[in-house]
Amino acid sequence: MRHLVCSLVVTATVVLSSCGGSPEPVSIRLVDMFEAATVEGTVAIDPVDPTEWRFDGDGTIALPAAEDNEDAEDDEEEPEDRSATFGWAALNDIEGFDVVDGRLVGTTGELPLLHAVRPDDLLDENDLLHAVEITMQVSAGTAVGVTFNGGRRLNEERVLRSIRNAPEPPLHAELEPGDEFHEYRLENPGRSFSVGGLRNILVQPTDAADATFAIESVRLIMRKEHLRSIASGPGWQGLDEIYRETIVSRAPERVALDLTLPTNPWLELAVGTVEDHPVTFNVAIDAGAGDTPLWRRTVTLPRRWETQRIELAEYAGQQVTLALSLEGDEDGLVGFWGTPVVRNSGARVPPVDDARSEARAALADGGSTTPQGVIVFLGDTLRSDHLDAWGHDRKTAPTLTALAAEGVRFADAISPATWTKVAVPSLLSSVYPASHGIVGMADRLSSSATTMAEAFRGAGYATFATSSVSFTGKLSNMHQGVEVLHERASIDNGSLGHSSAKTARTYVDRFLTWLDDHHDVPFFAFIHVFDPHDPFEPYPPYDLMWASPTGKEEHEARLEQVGESLGDDRRVGDGNRFGPERFPNREELEAAGVDPDVYAAHQLDWYDGSIRGMDAEIARLMEGLEQRGVAGDTLLAFVSDHGEEFLDHGWGWHGNTVYGEAINVPLMLRWPGVLPAGVVVDATVESLSLMTTLLELSGIPVPETAQGQSLLPMVVSPNDPTAFGWVERPAFSERKRIASRRERADYDVDQYSVVLDGWKLVRNVDPPEGMPEFELYDHADDPLDHNDVTADHPDVVERLTAELVGRLRYVEARKLPTDEDVSEGLSPAELRRLRSLGYIR
Repeated sequence: MRHLVCSLVVTATVVLSSCGGSPEPVSIRLVDMFEAATVEGTVAIDPVDPTEWRFDGDGTIALPAAEDNEDAEDDEEEPEDRSATFGWAALNDIEGFDVVDGRLVGTTGELPLLHAVRPDDLLDENDLLHAVEITMQVSAGTAVGVTFNGGRRLNEERVLRSIRNAPEPPLHAELEPGDEFHEYRLENPGRSFSVGGLRNILVQPTDAADATFAIESVRLIMRKEHLRSIASGPGWQGLDEIYRETIVSRAPERVALDLTLPTNPWLELAVGTVEDHPVTFNVAIDAGAGDTPLWRRTVTLPRRWETQRIELAEYAGQQVTLALSLEGDEDGLVGFWGTPVVRNSGARVPPVDDARSEARAALADGGSTTPQGVIVFLGDTLRSDHLDAWGHDRKTAPTLTALAAEGVRFADAISPATWTKVAVPSLLSSVYPASHGIVGMADRLSSSATTMAEAFRGAGYATFATSSVSFTGKLSNMHQGVEVLHERASIDNGSLGHSSAKTARTYVDRFLTWLDDHHDVPFFAFIHVFDPHDPFEPYPPYDLMWASPTGKEEHEARLEQVGESLGDDRRVGDGNRFGPERFPNREELEAAGVDPDVYAAHQLDWYDGSIRGMDAEIARLMEGLEQRGVAGDTLLAFVSDHGEEFLDHGWGWHGNTVYGEAINVPLMLRWPGVLPAGVVVDATVESLSLMTTLLELSGIPVPETAQGQSLLPMVVSPNDPTAFGWVERPAFSERKRIASRRERADYDVDQYSVVLDGWKLVRNVDPPEGMPEFELYDHADDPLDHNDVTADHPDVVERLTAELVGRLRYVEARKLPTDEDVSEGLSPAELRRLRSLGYIR
């Protein structure tokens, strides 16, 4: 967050031009300048009638017709009459349900749920939900929640099972129980809810049993309504699930910003609207003689971005006023000015003197240069032992093997966490999980952390990111510092023609398209692809590269056999898997009469094929960099967030343990002419150190919150890295259970591990009878942790236990401040800006 707060005052990143000379900006972000902008033409907009149930009869939602209440599975079942309760029903665990004195009242059981069907006639199917407001009084509890279901008919059994298994509702707010009525605003800046998926609205008024509630109103606030209610200004806005730093304005406003243009200026812009009416965008420039029109675009198709590169070379070096104005048939029509940035072609970011270490100076360029491009390519769910560069007997990744030979490969990199939700925030902020505090789906990275994208953005780099699952994007606050983010929902599964997990092909295409306009400026990209992840089945020709033609049919038959064996016995949850019928463990497979080794072998055939498919897209990425002339000046990092478990210790899926199959990940770096070629670092390192290493290579100061140490000493002096400041410390990992209403298996425990001096210690927290508290493995000879040698080396156990305790004290003492704590130290302008970008709720 540090760089964005500073940018409220410093509106341009000052760097040297590519040919030397006086300092000038490489990028001028109009979003950062908005506090100083002049906004003209603002008109008063009539408020939109609320979409609201009021139980005193004054709401805007009419009493339901009988067909609106068809939530039963049986077409012949008589529709329930809900007119007396304004369309609401007690779906589960509510007694005394009624409307009394204009309030919806009841007494709760263990899982109380109210249900209503959204009004079709009042809402635009293409709009998005912004928030739900509930005004009520409740006697006890800690949270109110809202869940949605898009089915035409509500399958109550399935819905209840889903809600019980979820750690928390998608929308929730903290309750203030007592005798007073409160207005609760439930919103989730990390998720988008289309009106089409909101047919069924399920409200959990409290999470406490035996509580009484009285609800005055329930209001749905849609995105269009919200946008018309706020002042123009910066925001984090998405169209078709592609999000951008944005200036939001309304017709007929004119936003004017004064700035001095650099030597080779051009204006990056993407425009769009949520309106069904045409909206016209105008860009004009005033160099002292009045407005001169530069560009005009009328947008008639809503919910998509239209990008444009507007050349400003004619005005290079001049003080100008840029004006952004909107026209429309109606006052108040909303327009998005996405990524409005003046770039400086050919400019480079020089290293900051304070960021130049001895290890950096020891590289081939002496630390005098910085990369034009930095790419972090993350292949999700990829264990290192399934890459041929790491010794796998199948040629799963020939491109990565070749790239490793041209750069530095870290043979023993350890991930700090065992699933994406927790591991990616650590990778992109260099903060251990126990310090950033992310455990479950709803947790978000504190805005007090400085992400990798923020550090590069603050240095002047254009920033781009892709997310292949919702919780590596704005849901986890991972968009901090990103100018353009492609969320997973931006990919239409129906158009893929293959498994929804295979995103590399799509995202390489999109990145190269973005690079067409950014190959002449410094750029940073985080490309997150899902190809190795379940569903493992790859697309042709990789589906049969190692799997047999009959393998799919046989595999599906085995899963069906497991499902029949389990029957209704699916209530007990263990680990992080979605369910035993999808990811059976070894015991469940054997109970079903399925050979676990045959089952896992087919999964591994598909897994390796998916890796090969991803590798082909990496080859295409490198080809694209070559064609755009930046391959030799791009610092490339390849990494994974965690591995995958194929019954190695009896489990399927990931997020279950800290054994080697879950946390041994690939890590490699390539920067021709600067990093040495063909170097293999055999020492154990942490993937947590990637951010600090890339920043040091790029001459950018490492933020104070970062906990990883740069790996450059290992590169320049592998035999004696301490000569360049390396500090010997254990590689630390953790696995924590996700909160769930499911009954948990007793062997499903939290775990910690440390790797040091060729040994690995695993600690099982509060283990059940028969499970040891500590396990010790010879990490070099037994990297997948199959042979526990605790009894043979009690001295090593004692020493590594002390190291583990030290690591825990370290990370717990450095917990990030909460967003509430951060908010207290910010000015109103800073707080307003961070909230508009979704960094703080």
